[in-house]
Amino acid sequence: MTIHRLFTFRFPCALTVVLLAFGTALPGLAATYYVSPTGDDDAPGTQTLPWRSIQKAAESLVPGDTAIVLSGTYREQVFVECSGTRENPITLQAKGKVVVSAKGQKSNNVFYIENKSHLRIIGFEICDLQTKDGSGIRYEGTGSGLEFRDNHIHDMHGKNATGIVVYGTDQKVPVTGLVISGNRIQDCDAAPSEAIAVNGNVEGFLIENNHVHDVDGIGIDMIGGEDGIASKDKVARNGICRGNRVERARSSYEGGYGAGIYVDGGRDIVIERNFITACDLGIEIGAENKGLLVSGVIVRNNIVLDNDKAGFAIGGYDKKVGRVEGCRIEHNHFLTNTHHAKAETEIWVQVASGNEFRNNLIVGTASRPLLYADNGAGNHFDGNLWYAPGEFPERFVWKGKASPDWKSFRLATDLEPSGQWADPLLMEDGQHLKADSPARDAGLDLPGGSSEVDFFGNARRIGPTPDIGAVELPAATP
Repeated sequence: MTIHRLFTFRFPCALTVVLLAFGTALPGLAATYYVSPTGDDDAPGTQTLPWRSIQKAAESLVPGDTAIVLSGTYREQVFVECSGTRENPITLQAKGKVVVSAKGQKSNNVFYIENKSHLRIIGFEICDLQTKDGSGIRYEGTGSGLEFRDNHIHDMHGKNATGIVVYGTDQKVPVTGLVISGNRIQDCDAAPSEAIAVNGNVEGFLIENNHVHDVDGIGIDMIGGEDGIASKDKVARNGICRGNRVERARSSYEGGYGAGIYVDGGRDIVIERNFITACDLGIEIGAENKGLLVSGVIVRNNIVLDNDKAGFAIGGYDKKVGRVEGCRIEHNHFLTNTHHAKAETEIWVQVASGNEFRNNLIVGTASRPLLYADNGAGNHFDGNLWYAPGEFPERFVWKGKASPDWKSFRLATDLEPSGQWADPLLMEDGQHLKADSPARDAGLDLPGGSSEVDFFGNARRIGPTPDIGAVELPAATP
């Protein structure tokens, strides 16, 4: 059957009429096709005669083509078999409420992609998967220019039932140019895996403005060193994790230590302007696999609030596994993350060295440590503001030795020469500083700080020096 193409550039009117009248198309021209629950896969895929299945589009499009999927419910699992180019990507675009339900289907994934490039999946509601190891959107292999935007993924049930996962499994060629943006992922049985993950040989990625909530497992993870994915030097790297919101990511295994945002073996990653609350842990930088060195991770301008067991954790959990060195943790709010009965500490340092903690605002609870360092050697703390109500004999634990208060901690460690112990005077929202906060204009000038923005996108430094914490207080009105 002849396929009618809708051209993306203009022909002289007479030529256009002739081409459409005879139903022909010049090779290599971008086209727009349509998919509808009332369509027919033997139809030409036009707006008036659409295809019936998303699968038909996923195996028919050529570089530059777009498939507009119209409102309705599609009970199918989609194996994407087309690939675009840098100049002419392929797009699967939902229009209206488009539900892709895997209910009653047998494959492990709803959208599955392998070794494809320059492909965009935008705006779908993806749900009802029952699996032992599958995803709403799963990518494996190598490719570039992948974009997964504005999808709503929910009700992924079973085990390792994840939202969006990208596995860079090629040992020589990384996945590049990856964007995971604006997605909402909820009600997934991701444990012992993650709701969103980039894993293995993935270089250059953006995970931005996603909302992950009510999942069993880790919220967002950037991974390296796992068996069967890629060699230990091919880890998720050179990426940005920015502007995400993660709520109620809690793990049902090993006592419940799932982080809202986790770097496990990745390197050279910026984690900034995220909001994490009601998870087991807030943010964690770790190295679970033997022989890995995690480095170059920057954690800045995040709000980590009311998580269960720790606000921030760093390091390998044992000397026999990997280690974390050369990371920077700057200008974050770590606030009351130890309310849970099994809470650990606000800041938890494990097998890690040579890391910098500066200009963070750290507020704890009455009966838990603010800092617990198993192995603090070579880690530097300065310019942070610490506070917790009441007295507690293990307020600071450094290399196994407890200090009950700020003065004894500084004497015992020589840390925090410019740090403070003070009530930060936060506003009722628990995020903004009051005008008379001791954190105002009290931070250290840090390299690159003048070009950064705070959690809300304001200038990082408005006064003579930056404020401590994730939020810069606007200048006073004259």
